[in-house]
Amino acid sequence: MEKILSPLTQQPTVVKVEDFSVAQTISQYEEIGVDVKRFFENLNTVQLYKCTKTNYRFYHPFSIIGDADFYKDLSINRKSYYSTRWEHNKILSTLNPKEKVLEIGSGFGAFLSLLKSKSIQAEGLELNPEAIKKCQLEGLQIHDMLIDEFTVNHKDSHDVVCFFQVLEHITNVHDFLQSALVALKPNGKLIIGVPNNNPYLFVNDKYHTLNLPPHHAGLWNEKSLKALEKVFSVKLETVYYEPLGRSYTAFLTAYIKNSSFIYSKMLIAVNKIAPKVLKRILCKFINGRNIVVVFRKIKNG
Repeated sequence: MEKILSPLTQQPTVVKVEDFSVAQTISQYEEIGVDVKRFFENLNTVQLYKCTKTNYRFYHPFSIIGDADFYKDLSINRKSYYSTRWEHNKILSTLNPKEKVLEIGSGFGAFLSLLKSKSIQAEGLELNPEAIKKCQLEGLQIHDMLIDEFTVNHKDSHDVVCFFQVLEHITNVHDFLQSALVALKPNGKLIIGVPNNNPYLFVNDKYHTLNLPPHHAGLWNEKSLKALEKVFSVKLETVYYEPLGRSYTAFLTAYIKNSSFIYSKMLIAVNKIAPKVLKRILCKFINGRNIVVVFRKIKNG
């Protein structure tokens, strides 16, 4: 019997959380025009496990995670996927021109372009040939390589290492994060932006299409992100949540759909009578769909 290890601690301290239907997962992707059948051959279910030491949850088997063709299909069907995001502007406001920044997974250069506009020295890592070409045409410094390759000649080289909407796609998260820290100067900032799963995207939206494999390999939240302090030589400094108001309509639709019968009827009724009041209440007590954390690399760590 296969021994399943936590991708974060690399230890067998894991428990199964629940099963996901392959048929329903495939159906969800079909609704957005993406065929994912090839990732689930001979499978009826996908398992979600939790690392008991860190609360990090991950899908299994790892073979179901997307490839280059999948992301090509996704970019065609989801034009806004590589656009400027809330977290880009949030973090941009905290940086200064004296800091040297490395972005892992730069896509088509949305964040690199913002950094360039503020005269912040930055470079990125990206594997998508079309994205690399666009970055080069815009005069952005981009490298076609993985982070472990980059660090061979760039140890302790950057004041900031960041990645947005990347970590949730990685299966071997331990080695990925360790390599990112190699590129970071002692006392430098590691900045991570991921979807906020509480416990799933939009609270109980278990089958939210792009939160499933092959798109996502793992599910992160504040608790599992904070737990990185237990695994790596880092200290958490700041946690930012995207305001719920930015995705409120999608949230409310999912919240009603995935709530109990009585609670969903109550939400529908209140939304019909006093939609502004309901929005104000929900946005006050529920965090938005993305979370960004800032760690400081401990000296000599």
